[in-house]
Amino acid sequence: MNSLAENILYIYLIVFVSILFFDVVCIFYRKASKIKMKKTESKIQEFINKEDLKNVSLKHINKLKSKLKKTNYLIAFTNIVDLMDVNQREVYLMNLKSVFLYLTTYYERKEVILQTYFVHFLKDYSFIYSDNNNIIIKYLKECTLSSSIYLRETALKALYKIGDINYLREVFFNMNYLNINHHHKLITDGLLTFDKDVDELSKMLIEELDNYNENFKIASINYFNYKKIECQKALYDLLVKDNESKEVKISCIRYFTNVKYKGVVPLLYEFINDDRNNWEYSVVAARALSNYKSKESTEVLIKAIHSQNWFVRNNAAESLIKITSRDYLDKVISKLDDKYAIDALKYKLDINGDEVKI
Repeated sequence: MNSLAENILYIYLIVFVSILFFDVVCIFYRKASKIKMKKTESKIQEFINKEDLKNVSLKHINKLKSKLKKTNYLIAFTNIVDLMDVNQREVYLMNLKSVFLYLTTYYERKEVILQTYFVHFLKDYSFIYSDNNNIIIKYLKECTLSSSIYLRETALKALYKIGDINYLREVFFNMNYLNINHHHKLITDGLLTFDKDVDELSKMLIEELDNYNENFKIASINYFNYKKIECQKALYDLLVKDNESKEVKISCIRYFTNVKYKGVVPLLYEFINDDRNNWEYSVVAARALSNYKSKESTEVLIKAIHSQNWFVRNNAAESLIKITSRDYLDKVISKLDDKYAIDALKYKLDINGDEVKI
């Protein structure tokens, strides 16, 4: 009769062999898939080469309507089209509008993963449908309300690429109304890819800001911050609202770190001095003062390096380095009797090195 140790050893061997077998099967499957894909691509290339790209036949269109229903064929078709000359590709795909209209009605009934890939294809070639093609545009708008973050994000990317402000206004309104939880970082990153009329986009976001939920407000404010959009008054009004969320207000303070607005300075002083009750505001406000050089700002920051909060001390020290000089800070350090304040300033002076003004 086998001992317990031998039985355990046999189990380990069986598991090891099973894993090894699975890996070998996966390797062969991937190789077979690649070979199959290459053959499909070769057939598609031959199929396209036979056609006059400027005058695509009805037979060619009908065959594509049938073939592109298969995901592997759509992937292969995408690969071949991507390799085409830019002008040839545009001419060819513009002649296939009816194909993509048909495929839209087909894929919108399929599972999410297939829809996502099809929308990904549409995203890369927005010129096919950007001229008010209602069926495809309507489908993309509906995709932005999907429960799948992948489908939502891909559809939004397609709409950013089209660059129609009205589409984005409608989509953002619907996502807010239905409380679609799409992360603000994804929204900001998407807005930053918008390469049409940035001024019109910013104007639209400012107009709609009060109607947005916290997520979209933060996304919009971060976009204004990265692009340095001049909308100081609108964001100041948001910052002083009593019922506004903390995260939105912190985003506003970060904006004023990069975009100057003298009217916000007294409020920044107030935030810094209230580090016991609202330390999160104090931390960001201490960083923001690096953009507002003045005698009063220096005094507020010197007081802030005595804060009990390490983050406030750290940011206050960093801002002091940016708005004063090394000689001035050496004098400040010599007069300090607070070990933590001295450490904060010396640490920042050490890591900034030659960047500190003499």
